[in-house]
Amino acid sequence: MWMLALGGIFLAAAQACVFCRFPDHDLSGRLAQLCSQMEAQWKDCEVSWNFSAFALDDASLKKVTEKTHRVLRVMEIKGSLSSLLSYWKWLQKTKLPEYNREALCAPACRGSTIMYNCSTCQGFEVYCWPRKRCFPGSHDLWEARILLLFVSGAALLLGILSFVVE
Repeated sequence: MWMLALGGIFLAAAQACVFCRFPDHDLSGRLAQLCSQMEAQWKDCEVSWNFSAFALDDASLKKVTEKTHRVLRVMEIKGSLSSLLSYWKWLQKTKLPEYNREALCAPACRGSTIMYNCSTCQGFEVYCWPRKRCFPGSHDLWEARILLLFVSGAALLLGILSFVVE
């Protein structure tokens, strides 16, 4: 019982993205209960609820909350808790960075967007990421023009040189 109380105190201090929407799903209570059942296998279950490294847009928040609700529902129905750890790791290492990138990159982001801090669930405006950060190795419009001019100029120069040599 004291673990559940401790979990409640922890949630008051730091929330996770999955708790920012749909309070009727009671994800925090359900996760606290699942963590208390998994205490032997996963001692840091409640500590892993911290998503301070991420910020998501409104649509991504809804997606991740709904997905977590469905995953927890399946675990509760089947009584199988073994996949909670793998789901949580996948969420933190794969899905949240993907949602974060999608929200801050074109075409979804144009100029700026409202993002929600995953620890506080507070919204704030942020500028979209530059194309180079979103798509490493790609060229922005200015670089593409310079590259095109360089290639065109080189082709023209090669044409003139071949004409002179003949």
